Amino acid sequence: MKLIHSAIRTTDLNKSLDFYVGIFGFTVREKRYIPAHKTTLVFLKGLNADFEIELIADDNPKPIADCENSFAHLAFQTDNIDEDFKKMKDAGVIFLREPFYSMDKSMKLAFLDDPNGIMIEIIEYLKK
Repeated sequence: MKLIHSAIRTTDLNKSLDFYVGIFGFTVREKRYIPAHKTTLVFLKGLNADFEIELIADDNPKPIADCENSFAHLAFQTDNIDEDFKKMKDAGVIFLREPFYSMDKSMKLAFLDDPNGIMIEIIEYLKK
């Protein structure tokens, strides 16, 4: 099996689209409205990814409670974390933890939250 998408409930679809399209470079593959559920679904495709992110936006969203489910984070691999960190920081992204080396120095990592409070990990695997 392989991961095909991760679903994220959002209370502000435009803010989430700005984040994933503007900051991470995803493109909108499909956007559809489901009248029976009063819900908009947007499927985002990454440039070099085998998976998608599905944004779910209800017409009348309920507050998203912390730790209501077991979703932990999304992880993205990069070739140059320092370059991506600078671009994101310049775009106004606030990091929970700025780039740092793993204990064994095999990778460099950073953590941030998306507009919905979903934690995102960015990883650069280092060449030995």
